Amino acid sequence: MFGQGLSSDVADLKQHLPSTAPSDKAQMSAVTAENKPTERSAWHDNVRFVAICLVVAGHWGIGRRWMPEFDAISNQMVYSFHMALFVILAGRFSKPGGSLSTVFRQGWGQLLVPLGLFITFDSLLMHRLTGAPSVISTRAFPYGLWFLASLFCWRLLVLPLGRWRTVDVLAGPLAVVLLAASGLVPNVFSLIRTLAFFPAFLFGMAVLPRIEPTLRRPMVRCFAAMWVVAGLLLVAYQSDRNLKPWMLQASRYADMGSDQFRGAAIRIGLMVFGMVMAVGIMALVSARNLGVVSRLGRYTLYAYLLHLPVTRVLRFWLFPNTKDQPLVAVAVTLAIIPFTMVAMSAPVRRLTQPMVEPIEFVRPRPSPSRTR
Repeated sequence: MFGQGLSSDVADLKQHLPSTAPSDKAQMSAVTAENKPTERSAWHDNVRFVAICLVVAGHWGIGRRWMPEFDAISNQMVYSFHMALFVILAGRFSKPGGSLSTVFRQGWGQLLVPLGLFITFDSLLMHRLTGAPSVISTRAFPYGLWFLASLFCWRLLVLPLGRWRTVDVLAGPLAVVLLAASGLVPNVFSLIRTLAFFPAFLFGMAVLPRIEPTLRRPMVRCFAAMWVVAGLLLVAYQSDRNLKPWMLQASRYADMGSDQFRGAAIRIGLMVFGMVMAVGIMALVSARNLGVVSRLGRYTLYAYLLHLPVTRVLRFWLFPNTKDQPLVAVAVTLAIIPFTMVAMSAPVRRLTQPMVEPIEFVRPRPSPSRTR
């Protein structure tokens, strides 16, 4: 009797409950898909390709010596956001809540070993170019290699995220505090940059996956285009103030001739500006599969590390020896994108993998299965 009464009550309740029609299910799935962070796609690789080209352009210069005024302005334009963009992308596929052993195991093979190899190579190269003793500094990283060490530190800093809600809530404000305090510490082993760019890394990890669908909407892309143009014009208008030393995020406030409060305000303002500009650039990049561009965009670490010694050669050998030959500077500017593509190509990757990915190079590969 009790079972029959319960069954009739359940049946009566079902009659009064709203049914879930197929259209309702489709609508719920659409909402879920829109709110779900997107996985890696051609768009991500296209953005990475654009980002590494901007990094190389910032280091090589655009119009150096043959258009010095344009070079100064364009250089500040690129530096206002190019590293923020690159760091945001570095944080995009970093996962919070990992284990300390995993971060150390992956970081040792992916970052620290290549760091040591390129530090040694840079020391030998600079000895060849300048005659300076091949001495490895115990206080600073060679040109551009700070990024590998900082990336390792950022992955350590985000380990507590995803474990406690309080930590997740306080992560953003803490990152801003570290950014403000970065000008109060000595820049030993690029500590200032590690602290200053941490908000960009955190943004890429925690915020970017949520807003990616929004960035691809036509109206948002139109607004992003207007914002990027306005931002670049603003940088050009302020170029006489020479804000590049602040954009580098590599000096203490005292060394910049500023007190801690004014320095922190400038540093935070420039970082916010750079991150917003970076997001605007992302919105403008095509989401289509662009063939070779999309394929090469997966290997930006090769272009980043390989362009560093080439930049050394340009600055310490080629440019000083070709001061009266502006066509050389033109050729360097035109070579930025082709060089970047070649540096990420399969033949160059096979040739340089022992230095860029040494652990992957020595890892035994499974033998192909035999087919009968």
